[in-house]
Amino acid sequence: MIALDSRLQGTKMCLRNSMTKFRGSDSTDLEICTAGYQPIKLYLNEQIIPILENLGVSNSWFLDLQRQEIERLSLTTSTAKKAAKFLASHSIGGKIKLPWFIERLPHLKLAFQQDEFLTRIVEAAVLVQLRTLKYKARIPVRQGFTLLGILDETGILNEGQVFCIADVKGISTVIASQFGEEIIVTRSPALHPGDVQTAVAVKVPNSSPLMKLRNCIVFSQRGPRDLPSMLSGGDLDGDLYHIIFDRNARLSRPTFTPADYPRQPPRELDRIVERSDMTDFFVEFMEIDQLGRICNMHKTVADQSTQGVADPQCITLAEMASTAVDFSKTGIPVSLQL
Repeated sequence: MIALDSRLQGTKMCLRNSMTKFRGSDSTDLEICTAGYQPIKLYLNEQIIPILENLGVSNSWFLDLQRQEIERLSLTTSTAKKAAKFLASHSIGGKIKLPWFIERLPHLKLAFQQDEFLTRIVEAAVLVQLRTLKYKARIPVRQGFTLLGILDETGILNEGQVFCIADVKGISTVIASQFGEEIIVTRSPALHPGDVQTAVAVKVPNSSPLMKLRNCIVFSQRGPRDLPSMLSGGDLDGDLYHIIFDRNARLSRPTFTPADYPRQPPRELDRIVERSDMTDFFVEFMEIDQLGRICNMHKTVADQSTQGVADPQCITLAEMASTAVDFSKTGIPVSLQL
């Protein structure tokens, strides 16, 4: 993960020792996997919602967001402009310029609603979103973003502080806490109740190098434990973090102590890895991968328990899920014995 540092003069890049994964190459090529071109829309899900409920977020907040999304989807087919905007926002038909085509039809005195093919495309796309809303609880949060996480190299942020700046439609906005309130910070997957935490979003001086950044959340380097590691064992190598700054989503209860699972040592081979080792591992992974089953069990227990995600069985399942997620790295399988 690299970030702009305006303090560097000329064409320079500073790398930590941990960022050098393969030594011996003299290549100077730089391949970018992704970048913070724009803030990513934030969607709630079946894992984050129960934790927020346990932390005292009002049910009316979730229902209002759901109602707003249903109303938005129901109006999608009302005009060509709304239909085109909807298709473009969900990356549907962009390669064949379908959103542009639908938006241009009114200028030709044509209505896409009169064409059965175009109408069915838009209706099918809307139906998919309604199904994910109903069965996956994928509810959009307008006052929230999903951002790449980076470290504050300047050291200006204190413990518990973050700096967020988003560039929406060419307008840069600094997300800052107001009236002593904190913003909600989390990350997916989130099963442990401590995977949702709060932080103080602050402003920095205009002269600070952090003001040159865009579409990211900057975490403080101070404190006994970094905030990303508290959020489902996150780090700063490209992980995405969710922030909610909606004042109606206030926590009425204190956050839970974040999980701190011991790091599992990876299984080592005392010889060179061969092709057969890779195929054997792939087959073993398919045989014993239990992550989906664990997540479903967690959801069922949380729904039925009066303690929600704080139920002891949910805590155990969250730890099992953490082991299952790391299986592809460590080779250590998870036991389903509760």
